[in-house]
Amino acid sequence: MLSFVVFSYEDINGVFRHIDRRRLFEWSQKGYIIPVIRGYYVFNEFKETENLGLLISNRIYEPSYLSLEYVLSMESIIPEAVYTFTAISTKKTSVFNTSFGNYSYRNIKNELFLGYDLRKIKINLPGRVLERFVKVAKPEKAFFDFVYLKKKPLSEKEIIEYRFDGSMIKKMKQELLFSYVSLSKKKTVELNIKKILKLHDIY
Repeated sequence: MLSFVVFSYEDINGVFRHIDRRRLFEWSQKGYIIPVIRGYYVFNEFKETENLGLLISNRIYEPSYLSLEYVLSMESIIPEAVYTFTAISTKKTSVFNTSFGNYSYRNIKNELFLGYDLRKIKINLPGRVLERFVKVAKPEKAFFDFVYLKKKPLSEKEIIEYRFDGSMIKKMKQELLFSYVSLSKKKTVELNIKKILKLHDIY
């Protein structure tokens, strides 16, 4: 059971057949587990571990992958530290504010739910290390998702205010970036991305 980090009743029921849902409430009352959102829990021993937020983001709203501002910050494409776990999902746009942090999910159409990697992360515990995989957007896809969801033409002033790091944008694979643009079939997205690249002397 301790192989679970973020889990649901269904996960536990797969190990202990026909377990009463009230047992999870009892475990929570005793401090063995901590509720994240309705239906999802974390074992108490994991509550302070690094990388837990990444796992929670992937797990509590499926399917989803980390993207947008969180990944742009992680990849140094924008300079600001981002403390909300921002993600993309084919489900409706949702926000969850939890004791483990804030989680934001933006909807995207099925054809654009791609462009992410499975990244290995480590959960360090006394005497042992657990390895897990999380879905994280490639830099090109996080950038594309960010622009795609703006839905309108961007002004030069707006682009400057986003404070994109031109040196990091130059490292992106342009062919990959424009493959997402092509899939979107959105002229506004294409124009916005070309405008951003031009402002950074790339396009």
